[in-house]
Amino acid sequence: MKKLVLTFKSDDGKNKKLNLNYVEGSVDREQVMGYMNRLASLNIFQNENGSLYRVPVAAKVVDTNTNSLFDTRKEDIQK
Repeated sequence: MKKLVLTFKSDDGKNKKLNLNYVEGSVDREQVMGYMNRLASLNIFQNENGSLYRVPVAAKVVDTNTNSLFDTRKEDIQK
């Protein structure tokens, strides 16, 4: 599974992450940066300290692969 992890600076100066799961296809820097700037300009995610996603800081694609070594739950069902 691939996910896109977007990091923003909030109004209170802290880094906040927004994770988007199940990313498909290729993702390029300019496209993601444009989306992050647009999201920041909408100013729709807020708490008592202000905007959570004010300034885009970083973006990365995280690819996780799971390789199961064994699963005894399947064996218990068959018995």
